[in-house]
Amino acid sequence: MLAELLARHREDSIVLGDILAFFGERAFGALMLVLALPMATPLSAIPGISSVFGLPLVVVCAQLMLGYPRPLLPAALAKRTVRREALARAVERADPWLAKIERAVHPRLPALTGIAAERALGAVCVIMAIMLALPIPGANQPPAFAVTLFAVALVERDGVFAILGWIAALAAVVIVVVIYGALIAAGMFMLGKIGA
Repeated sequence: MLAELLARHREDSIVLGDILAFFGERAFGALMLVLALPMATPLSAIPGISSVFGLPLVVVCAQLMLGYPRPLLPAALAKRTVRREALARAVERADPWLAKIERAVHPRLPALTGIAAERALGAVCVIMAIMLALPIPGANQPPAFAVTLFAVALVERDGVFAILGWIAALAAVVIVVVIYGALIAAGMFMLGKIGA
């Protein structure tokens, strides 16, 4: 699906509204995948990219949490564009493990991706998307990876990948807390040195 999306859109940028229309009934999971995948790769180190992908992801995940039947982007967000080159590079870098995921994924444990479960997934993905959107080096990839797993779970209705997403989300929280703790400790140390 990602390869077909890139093949259909050869222009420099792809409009989010067009991506939404392309994925149809799989729009929630697929749009989450498109927005999280670049942030799960080393591309997340590019300054400013976290808000480009993170803010629309917060909106999409919040709608999933609230039980919307399909994502509805505000006009300003629907007109926002994703650089085709960035998405293509992300797909290329992630292709080896996406291929492995594709071979392993199939519908199972339906209760973990049903309507009630979708709302819980949406809630945790809102938290992950907020963490992903913060411009903190090293703190973007773990939550993006968790959202990627949840997105795959939603697209393929695979409860096993939902479980993996929950594990990755918990790990992401721990990693981000450690990073923030280290930054705060470093800041306090520098203030102490300045004060001395």
